[in-house]
Amino acid sequence: MKRFSFMMLALMVCCASFGQKTEFRFQATQARLLDVMSNAYVKPLTVELHVISQKRISEIIKLTRQEVEQDMKGDLDNIRSYAVYRASQLHDCDVIVAATFNVRTAGDGYEVNIIGYPANFVNWKTATQADYEWIRMEKTVTTSEREKISAAVRK
Repeated sequence: MKRFSFMMLALMVCCASFGQKTEFRFQATQARLLDVMSNAYVKPLTVELHVISQKRISEIIKLTRQEVEQDMKGDLDNIRSYAVYRASQLHDCDVIVAATFNVRTAGDGYEVNIIGYPANFVNWKTATQADYEWIRMEKTVTTSEREKISAAVRK
């Protein structure tokens, strides 16, 4: 009987191990990829800045609480940029040079006092070889945060 039990147990183990056979296949292929990319290269422009008035302007831009706290998320850079935008519209100019700001709460909203000189861009032209050196030097000397380099303007 022991022998019969042992044979049955061995037969069961063999059958169980035969049923658990798994097959795994894997294939990986890689080829060199050359993506088609298009790039545009634009020659830099230089422009002169013509200050419209030698007298400073002072504008108070009123903003609602929603504009400042929700739309602009209370970000001071956004508030200042919007104030420059509005002041440039009021004075029909491209930029406010040497702008200073005073942002304060006023009643149920905010007031931004912007003071500066209205100016326009004039004499747009493609940069020359001499301008390239000036632009390169200006970017490396005056900008500590290289990723925030913006357009160079020649006065």
